[in-house]
Amino acid sequence: MKIFFRTFSALVLLSLLATTTVVQAEIVIITNKATSLHGITLTEVGELYLGKSKSFSNGNRVSTADYPPGTDVREQFYKKVLKMSDHEVTRYWAKRKFTRKLKPPKIISSGQVLKQWVASTPNSLGYIDSKLLDSSIKVLLIIP
Repeated sequence: MKIFFRTFSALVLLSLLATTTVVQAEIVIITNKATSLHGITLTEVGELYLGKSKSFSNGNRVSTADYPPGTDVREQFYKKVLKMSDHEVTRYWAKRKFTRKLKPPKIISSGQVLKQWVASTPNSLGYIDSKLLDSSIKVLLIIP
């Protein structure tokens, strides 16, 4: 009977470990501290990142920054904001650059560099992992 309970307990523990989900960090939409905007909606972020809008709601023209295709934070961002895969976004921009001559967001190599670019660029918009937050930038939206 003892062996049965030990085996059963081990199986329950293994099944719990197998079904544990990975906790993902929050994504934070950021802008330059001098930007007069105090917040932004997911819809507005999506429109800016797809080039459907070029200005903040206050009328100021926006410069957007993004990560290279294949990075984890980029994949999470597009999944949460636009319900699109990284591959779909890459295809979207390839088509738009050719047919409409739209420019995609500026590609920046890392979260730290992106944060520095946003901090030094007026009316800029970017997103970072919440672990990188500091007082050099302004938070517009937190995406859990």
